Amino acid sequence: MAAAFILALAQLGDAAVRRVLVRALLLTLLLFAGLAWLVLAAVRLIEPDGWPAWAVRAWAAGAGDATAVLLWALLTWLGFTSVATAVMAMWQDEVIRAVEQRYYPAAPGHALGLGVELAMGGRAALRVALINAALLPAYVLLLVTGIGPLVLFIIANGWALGREYLEAVAARHVALGESRAWPARHRWDSWGIGLLTALLFAVPLLNLVAPAVGAMMATHIFHREREDEARTRAQAGPAA
Repeated sequence: MAAAFILALAQLGDAAVRRVLVRALLLTLLLFAGLAWLVLAAVRLIEPDGWPAWAVRAWAAGAGDATAVLLWALLTWLGFTSVATAVMAMWQDEVIRAVEQRYYPAAPGHALGLGVELAMGGRAALRVALINAALLPAYVLLLVTGIGPLVLFIIANGWALGREYLEAVAARHVALGESRAWPARHRWDSWGIGLLTALLFAVPLLNLVAPAVGAMMATHIFHREREDEARTRAQAGPAA
């Protein structure tokens, strides 16, 4: 796992990976800029009629805009992992292909097609969004511990993300039904990929490259698992 993580970080500078990162970053920033505009517009529609005089004065003095900023920050924090995952799904196949061409040229996979990529990425993004929304009360309660929300975020999102990345790589090489079962067959590898990716998502700036690193780690892990399984079958063949 550590080797896959290091190799993934080292390949971030590749031209093919860099192109995907730039496109994904621009689209993600555009989406959150649009979210900021929507939140601000919605908050400014609120009329403080009937409020206490002090609340009206505070709202007019800037409390409304401050509320919009805080609401946008909360939605961004809760939704960044889901949005970044969905956006990366549009070009994730290019990242996986770049790793395979560099390290596993003898075992190239087949392209999934944009429809399959978006379906898989959308499912993963929805899963992550629902998990974080359900855990919001726990995040708030754990604020008193300081590090509690971060630990819970990494564990919860790690489970969902590891499945998505490993399944996406497997789908390039095996039937879709088998690819869905692959993360369950390799549960600990799936958890490891997910936890490291979720940890990157929890760190500002590193969260911008987290989806690409997760996909690249999963590519290394998948191919090494297949190589191990092939060696095991080859050794068992003569004995049988």
